[in-house]
Amino acid sequence: MQLDVERQLRTAHEPLSILVGTDIWDLYVFGVTRVHRDWWVQIAVVGPRACTVTVRVDSAGGRAAAAHEIIKLVTAWLLEDTSSDHAFLEHPGLEARAS
Repeated sequence: MQLDVERQLRTAHEPLSILVGTDIWDLYVFGVTRVHRDWWVQIAVVGPRACTVTVRVDSAGGRAAAAHEIIKLVTAWLLEDTSSDHAFLEHPGLEARAS
């Protein structure tokens, strides 16, 4: 099933803009699901290209810590990957823990 990102963005909150290298990227959160102690966050990333990411973060540290981790993960991915239109990102420590 392909996600209609344009439709989702019309209902999303205002984006968070981040600078990655020399490019400005707008991050639109369009879905958050809690599973046990993790948040699964769906984000449209719009800049020189448009793509989506699903980010898994630990909810134990609260929203601020989760937001910080999401920005770090998305920034690192954008610096490394210049062609993918979707990615699944999570902190390496979460990989070892079962949801």
